[in-house]
Amino acid sequence: MRLLSCILVIGAIVAISGCVRRTIEITSEPEGALVWLNDREVGRTPCSIDFTYYGRYDVRLRRDGFEPISGFGDADEPAWDFIGADLVAEIIPAQLTSRVKWHFTMIPTDSDEAAVLDRARQMRTRIVQSPENEEAQAEVMQMQNTPVAPVSKSVLPVPSSVLPASERSPN
Repeated sequence: MRLLSCILVIGAIVAISGCVRRTIEITSEPEGALVWLNDREVGRTPCSIDFTYYGRYDVRLRRDGFEPISGFGDADEPAWDFIGADLVAEIIPAQLTSRVKWHFTMIPTDSDEAAVLDRARQMRTRIVQSPENEEAQAEVMQMQNTPVAPVSKSVLPVPSSVLPASERSPN
């Protein structure tokens, strides 16, 4: 009788036990970017994807008029989902949710070459003028003061197979 009641209690615990839901929520600015997770299209931002394994995921976002984003997202496990603790979390009669949130800010595409070059010059000026960036200042100054030597044809080796027969050296 005692064994039967133990089995019933264990069966009841398993029957009413909860489970763990693991979700990655991806948002972007602006919304509506197409999202790929590990080379699988999963939807448009904002989107929510259920996952099984924690770790690093490949993430790509694309939207017309904006630079595509390609990178990584880390899904770190919470303290209650480590080995051992996860067993207890699975049998607690509650719905536990592990929610990982990633947000991406997209940069508008600029096809105007003059504007791109202007932004590059502004960025270089900010780097050079930054007091904590002495290495960059020295490197830019060296690049500006170093003359570029013209490449002469005699420096580059020419394969004998392309030389006229009269110029080939006998081997």
